[in-house]
Amino acid sequence: MAKPYTTASAIPDIIADPAMLAPQSVRCLWMRPVLNKDSKAAFLPSVVFTDGTDCPLACEMNDLHARQFCQRLAAIHDWPVKDGRVLEGNAEVVADRVFAALDDGDRMEMDGEGWVNVPGMGRMAAIFAHEAGLPLGVAVEGITHKLARMFADIEAQGAMPPHDIKKNLRAATEAACAKLAELYGSEVRGPGAGSLSPAQFGILIADYHHSKGSTDELFQRGLTAALEAGAEAWRAAGESENEMDQKTDAVLDASLRHWFRLTGRQAPVM
Repeated sequence: MAKPYTTASAIPDIIADPAMLAPQSVRCLWMRPVLNKDSKAAFLPSVVFTDGTDCPLACEMNDLHARQFCQRLAAIHDWPVKDGRVLEGNAEVVADRVFAALDDGDRMEMDGEGWVNVPGMGRMAAIFAHEAGLPLGVAVEGITHKLARMFADIEAQGAMPPHDIKKNLRAATEAACAKLAELYGSEVRGPGAGSLSPAQFGILIADYHHSKGSTDELFQRGLTAALEAGAEAWRAAGESENEMDQKTDAVLDASLRHWFRLTGRQAPVM
C-alpha cells in the first residue's frame, strides 16, 4: 500500500488524490488562481504541504465550485482554506520551502523546530535571493553585507568569540557564493546597489525582470527584495535612515516608471 503523501515531490501524478494526503503534513488548501483554456479567470483547488510545496487536487473550476470543493475536504480534517495569491508571497511558506530545499547535512529538526548550521545559513540566503528574483550581482552584494551585519551583531552581544565569528562568517559567505554560482549558472554577475545611483538601480531591476519575462507580480516581488538588498549595501556604507528612505523612494520611482515603459503601459502618477 502506498504511503500517504507528505510533500508534493512524492506525488506521481499531476493531480493528487485527496484520500492519500497525510493530514499532519497539510498546511492548508489553496484556491490557486489560474486561467482556463479560454483565458478566463479560474481556480485550481490545491494542497499546500508544511514544507511549502503544493499540488493540484482537481482541474480548474469557477470560484464557487473551487470553494465548495476545498471547504468540503477541509471540513474533514479541520484544514484552513486560503484564497487567491496570498500563498505565493507568504513569507512563512517561502521559508518552509527554502528550508526543505537544503541538503540534509545543512538542516535538522529539534522539538518540532527547524535548525540550520552555518554553511546552511549561507546556502539558505542564496536560495531566498534566487527565488526572490534578484540579479546575481545584487544577490551577492546583499547577502555578503547581511551576513556581515548578522555576525557583527552576534559579536557585539558577546555570544561568540571573535575568532569563531570570523571563521563562521567566512564559512557562511563561501557557502552562499557557491550556492549562488550553482543556482544562477552562466548568468554574468552585474553591479549591486552600492555602485549604482538609485535611478540606475531601479532601472536595472526592471530590465532584469523584463528579460526574464516576469509578470507584474514577480517584478514587484523582485523589486521588494532588491530594496532590502540595497538597504544592506547602503547601511554598510554608513547611510543614515533618512538617506536610505530617500534612495528607496528614488529606486521605486525609477523602477516602476521603467517597468511600465517596458510593458507598453503609461506609468502611474507618482
